[in-house]
Amino acid sequence: MSAFAVVFKKECVDNLRDRRALSTALLMPLLGPLMLVGVFFAIKDAEEKSRAPQIPVVGAEHAPELVRWLGQQGVEIQAPPADPEAAVRDGKVDVVLRLDASFGEALRAGAPAPVAIVCDPSRHNAAPLLGRTEGLLRQYGQTIGALRLMVRGVDPLLVNAIAVERIDVGSKDAKKALLLASLPLFLLMACFLGGTYVAIDVTAGERERGTLEPLLLNPVSPRVLVLAKTAATALFGLASLAVGLAAFAVVVPSIPFEQIGLDLRLAPRVVVGYAALFLPTALVAAALQVLVGVISKNTKTAQASLGFIILVPVLPGVIVSLFPQQPSLLSCAVPFLGESILAMRLLRGEEIEVLHWLANAGAQMLLAGVLTMVAARLFGARMLSG
Repeated sequence: MSAFAVVFKKECVDNLRDRRALSTALLMPLLGPLMLVGVFFAIKDAEEKSRAPQIPVVGAEHAPELVRWLGQQGVEIQAPPADPEAAVRDGKVDVVLRLDASFGEALRAGAPAPVAIVCDPSRHNAAPLLGRTEGLLRQYGQTIGALRLMVRGVDPLLVNAIAVERIDVGSKDAKKALLLASLPLFLLMACFLGGTYVAIDVTAGERERGTLEPLLLNPVSPRVLVLAKTAATALFGLASLAVGLAAFAVVVPSIPFEQIGLDLRLAPRVVVGYAALFLPTALVAAALQVLVGVISKNTKTAQASLGFIILVPVLPGVIVSLFPQQPSLLSCAVPFLGESILAMRLLRGEEIEVLHWLANAGAQMLLAGVLTMVAARLFGARMLSG
């Protein structure tokens, strides 16, 4: 234990002096909360465009009733640009409504009145206003159609053969999970990113600097050396996880989500649950990264390999975010997949069975132990001859 403590302290102190390792562990987890702030402003902008749309109209004099009706719906009618197509193409305006001179004549004749929407559907920021404009025009057309049927003595309800009613049984936490679905993914990445440079430094870095041979001359078994190096790597991974959790816990309540009609708060049970859930993940990440560093011939090879390996835990998280799954004993026992499933249930406010939690934690601890044992067998003089 004394040898383990000495090596562990040495690796921690060395990497605390490394700005690259320290910045990766403490700054990279902040990307998730910053991205959430960006998502909030994007949703807020879309909400404002849908709630109080500003639509330039060409030929407003051809359909005064339509223009008046749009104003009653909260639309701010604006003067059209000189070249509507160029203005939309350049992003100066999102949409332009063009009313043809034959609009009134077609309407009086009972024919479809021509209306053109100049738009660029490839611009995502224009999608809310485009959808709102199309919805308003569709609503106005249905109103005119109903009046035509009434004039002819036909009940407009005869056209509606089916009455559809949506019954929303989703909880507030379930709706919240849609916006915070990336939270478990960022925490999973934090477990890996935090210890990346530490794992490289204590393995391939030792070999490159020529400090590995003096280290092996000490009367300390390779198993103790690997355990200490893995523990140091895991410590930085856990620090990154803690920073990520703290950042989300502070940022989420401070964002005024109520302005867009959402009540988003991270309950203490979610924060504590995530800390417990991703603790074994940080250990697996450290063991895997140290193993990759041991078998890598130099730091460049280790960096390339670890950059690719981080996709291993990310892919199951993305799949679970896109296609939520019900937990089972087998799926929860699969590392990286199990914690993604359980993390999503925590976010939705759903209960988690203790057996599923234990299956996930046990499988990850077992995997971490196996990876550490393999790294210990490969660590030693054979690294000097590679």
